[in-house]
Amino acid sequence: MLPLKLNDPIDPANVEEIIEFIPRLQEIIPDRVTIRSPGITEDSGELILEMHGEYHPLIQEFMDALYRFGFVRDFDWPVWQKYAEGLWKHPECLKTAKILTCVKLLTTHARKDRFCDGHFAAMVACGHITAILTRMETLLHSSGERWQRNCALSMAGDQKSNPLVV
Repeated sequence: MLPLKLNDPIDPANVEEIIEFIPRLQEIIPDRVTIRSPGITEDSGELILEMHGEYHPLIQEFMDALYRFGFVRDFDWPVWQKYAEGLWKHPECLKTAKILTCVKLLTTHARKDRFCDGHFAAMVACGHITAILTRMETLLHSSGERWQRNCALSMAGDQKSNPLVV
């Protein structure tokens, strides 16, 4: 199945599915996210380079859910990384983010993990992923009419606008 386009509608039922992970993720933050980090280990006197870490099973379960419920979207996320980094460095800006920004963040972190092992787990461990989900929960539980307006404005917005205010 191909990923959804960035501007495809966001189903509130899918948001409900994803935000149900908040308490489960909070249970493993920060100390139980990583079981074994990638790096060099020694076995019987030989050095072994391990390219992939081992993470709590909930990390993969959540990542699978992001794909299954359409929160990993088709857009040029590498170009958008600088904005994702800005939102990570300035978490107060996330409190005013619209739903499209949340989707872009989840996509960016999920996709980046394919190229930088452990990135997604690090974003979970530092609380950034749960902050994104909490913002989505806030947006969802605002009145239904406001949710629809927020989605419509996000989807119709200029893709080149500053995502810190999207």
